[in-house]
Amino acid sequence: MFLLNVSYTQAPNQVEPHVKAHGEWVRRYLDAGIFLYAGPKKSGLGGLIAVSSIAKDRLMQLLAEDSYVQADVAEYQVIDFECKLAQPSLESLKSA
Repeated sequence: MFLLNVSYTQAPNQVEPHVKAHGEWVRRYLDAGIFLYAGPKKSGLGGLIAVSSIAKDRLMQLLAEDSYVQADVAEYQVIDFECKLAQPSLESLKSA
């Protein structure tokens, strides 16, 4: 799986026009089962997305579709992560 740390590279007022399209992009891949969960940072300056195990080149294609990337208002830190331990209610993450 991948953990995506999204950080704004522009002021929030420059990010705001792209928030709706970004949310629709996230929802599309949540509904498709590719994104596992997502949400904003409490600081309001980005967010986190967990992505199921897909090919890294496919992930990079998905990121290129994001309105934040297209508008150059945020950057993604991509962390390749293997879940080894989880609470019983989250066991499915070990095979994600």
